[in-house]
Amino acid sequence: MRATSSTVLLLAAAAVMTIDAFQIMPGIKIAHHKKSSQRFLPNPSSKSPPNSIALSQAVTSAEDSNCPVTKFGNRVTKNLGRADTFFLNRFIRIANHVPALLSLSYFGLISMASMMSAGPMKSGCDATLLNVLTRTVGATTNAEFAALFPTLVTPASFVFLVWPLIAALQLITVTVSAILPGEEEILSQSDLSALTVANLCASAWLFASSNAQVGALPIASFLILPLVPIFSGYPLRNKPKFILWAYQVFSSFTTIASILAFTVEIQHGGRLPFIGKVGAEVAGTAFLSLYSLASLAVPDKSAVKRLVNFGALSGILYNRVLSVMASGVGMMSGLGSLALSVSFLGTVGCWFWSVKAFFPTSSQSK
Repeated sequence: MRATSSTVLLLAAAAVMTIDAFQIMPGIKIAHHKKSSQRFLPNPSSKSPPNSIALSQAVTSAEDSNCPVTKFGNRVTKNLGRADTFFLNRFIRIANHVPALLSLSYFGLISMASMMSAGPMKSGCDATLLNVLTRTVGATTNAEFAALFPTLVTPASFVFLVWPLIAALQLITVTVSAILPGEEEILSQSDLSALTVANLCASAWLFASSNAQVGALPIASFLILPLVPIFSGYPLRNKPKFILWAYQVFSSFTTIASILAFTVEIQHGGRLPFIGKVGAEVAGTAFLSLYSLASLAVPDKSAVKRLVNFGALSGILYNRVLSVMASGVGMMSGLGSLALSVSFLGTVGCWFWSVKAFFPTSSQSK
């Protein structure tokens, strides 16, 4: 019994010493574990016999590379890649620009027919492409429309020469974007779609205004025209990479035209709820108020927008003074009537505001 207890005590003491040794020198345990685990890992330096599956795949790939069908397929894939790079990418880019070019061409035909008073195609006329495309254009030109529905803030006729400039800038911008070499595009697909829709809305506005008659103001001219600056200004509101002069001129001028269409409606149409028909002075003052908020008071205006504002307001002042002088009253009477006109004084103030925009202060330039 004593021998047995002594043996148990010796075994327990040996176990405690073993545990203490592993706690004091843990590196021995880790090294021993690594050494034992390496017995089950393959030795990368040892040359093991090749696997039969890998050997068969190598033989198969070598046979495929020498196969005529495989060679032909690789050649076709390579040639298709070259075609995508040098031909199809260019072709697809040009195809993306085609709707914008077609809408611009159609808008140009409609505006030209409206300015020349082409009118609807008669039954005896030749069915040319121009006559077919412009058969729905009315006989009222832009100048006649302004004479039928005059306002105190209608610009002079030379201001509307901006339409050929807009068309030319659009044509140059879209063409350069279509044929420009390289991967980077000037106009994205969204920019092109916005321009296409804006041109179609402008064409619809010309349809409506060209069919106006005395006492019959189309309300569509007021409802459709505001869509043009909304769509043409879409790329400008999304921080484009390039300076898009065509969009800037198109959006800036149609903004003025949209407010002018509203002025014509409240002065001659009187179909808006809660507003009805107002006088010329009230309509002109409403135009100047909306124009100041929508265009003149816009911060960080581009140089194009400043030029458009200055040109439009100069045309309004010129037309206003010219109409007073052509009315037959004396110079002093005419100047006196202008001095008492709230809309004229407001136009003069807006004109000075547009001039001041060319000379920003230090706080505005920062």
